[in-house]
Amino acid sequence: MEYSLVELRQMLDDGQISCEELARFYIERIRDYNPKLNAVAEINPEWLSIARHLDLELKLSGPRSPLHGIPIVLKDNINTFDKMRTTAGSLALDDLYANEDAFLVKKLREAGAFILGKANLSEFAYFMSTDGMPSGYSSRKGQVKNPYGDLDPLGSSTGSAVMVAAHLIPVAIGSETNGSLIAPATNNSICSIKPTLGLISRSGMIPITSTQDTAGPLGRTVKDCAIVLDQLWGRDEADPATLTNPYLEYRFLEACEKDITDVKIGVLRFSNFNYEPHEEAILNDAKRVFALLHVYCQDVTLEAKKMPNDITLIHEFKGELNKYLATQKGRTKMTSLADIIAYNKEHAETCLKYGQSILEASEKTSGTLTEPEYLKARLDIDVLANEINTLMDEHELDVLLLPRRTSHAPISGNPCITVPAKSLLDLVPGNLCMIAKKWDDETLFSVAYAYEQKTNYRVAPNIEDR
Repeated sequence: MEYSLVELRQMLDDGQISCEELARFYIERIRDYNPKLNAVAEINPEWLSIARHLDLELKLSGPRSPLHGIPIVLKDNINTFDKMRTTAGSLALDDLYANEDAFLVKKLREAGAFILGKANLSEFAYFMSTDGMPSGYSSRKGQVKNPYGDLDPLGSSTGSAVMVAAHLIPVAIGSETNGSLIAPATNNSICSIKPTLGLISRSGMIPITSTQDTAGPLGRTVKDCAIVLDQLWGRDEADPATLTNPYLEYRFLEACEKDITDVKIGVLRFSNFNYEPHEEAILNDAKRVFALLHVYCQDVTLEAKKMPNDITLIHEFKGELNKYLATQKGRTKMTSLADIIAYNKEHAETCLKYGQSILEASEKTSGTLTEPEYLKARLDIDVLANEINTLMDEHELDVLLLPRRTSHAPISGNPCITVPAKSLLDLVPGNLCMIAKKWDDETLFSVAYAYEQKTNYRVAPNIEDR
């Protein structure tokens, strides 16, 4: 049986289960099923003492937040100041024990959540090689497997998504640069939100680029994601993007229950290609669902244009990674991207199964972001990505629906949420994506929750058959 965060909170508060018993439940599921899925990077060796401490605190003073005593896993590119490594899935960084918790980890610990472990991922957040490297592969831990069968786990937050889908953990934290929260959530039939860029601090994360990177929660329900995001957002002097947030307060869980009859929704279509038949079926069903909710959906059209994100990311990665490694001086032998490339070459048999073409291409750039090719590409993709904001303004829309992820939201910084959107009788997941205006993540939760409650399409995977 799967448990939502609301159910787990009630069980903990009523004394039906202790933090220690809850942690043991997930440890046992990891022991039983992770050998088939390879989604776990490592387990926190201090989990038992942490759980017992949280039990005592819960008994003496009550819960700090809805996350008090809730086990959670982090994608293995997020710093923890404990006995776990932070490696981005790279053997070159296998010696890295971070010198400080990431800002978001501090927020989780303050909320009483405890980090049960780290999740496997696509090495360097799927930014290592173009030579056939599959989603979910890392040299440190190998290949993550989709719990629904022979399907691509997709994106880079693969271990985080698989652990949630297979109920090896209640919720997880992943990260996205261009699709790495929304894509794995979709292919593992769970929910996730890529929040507005700057809603969650990125300080203490192994980066690709500060222009697009963000962390975000993955959960089996919209409310699970809302409960986690309520604890994650906040201003951080170390991440200037968070200081641009115009709001002093968010209540994402409360937003789930808000009436949406006045929300204006657009169904995004592209003038130069058609959706696949199963995608059209998702959209038609979504229109039916929102009609039942007394919300009208209008079709809007945008031309799909190529956005050269590979050029910008390759130029931005070198400087961002070197800056991060400088913060971990003395914590790892790796001091630069060049060091990592050299290490991988020296250990090619274990580190370079699929090469490192992206790392090498990034190292060849100046790292100064002054090349004309880069400046043009960055300007071009920013303009193209922001066409969704122009479209929403022109039609006075609050939310856009589409049956697949698009690069517009991660590049422009808009929030995007994904929700299971079809029956899984064929065991092939399919999700509905929703995009809102920047900083309007609350509306996104309102619409997504209303849709989820009318559909409840998610079906748990049968891991026994894998």
